[in-house]
Amino acid sequence: MPDPLLPLPSALDQLLVIRRWLELTLARVDEKISVVRAAEEERARRRPLPEPPAWWIEYGIGATRRPDRVHTGACGITSRGRSATRESVLEVLRTVPSVIACPLCRPDSELGLLDR
Repeated sequence: MPDPLLPLPSALDQLLVIRRWLELTLARVDEKISVVRAAEEERARRRPLPEPPAWWIEYGIGATRRPDRVHTGACGITSRGRSATRESVLEVLRTVPSVIACPLCRPDSELGLLDR
């Protein structure tokens, strides 16, 4: 049991002790954060990238959002569109006259449309 005759530390000393305890606690929290971040980064590096779609249909801008171009899945010049199947790309190329095949990735060559 504390001796009631001993004076307590001053308010400033008490606050300095609390401040030091908070600094040490914060340092432990920061260390845990860095460990968790490192583990998450390692998991992200090990996670395989998703396979790109085999085919991609790019849509125009505007209210109608009609098909504009078709691409192979590996083509990286557009992000505006949706993944598609081979059949849907063939159908779009055959039925929509304004749709063009990407001149960079040449999906029409891979589809065999130029061989005819």
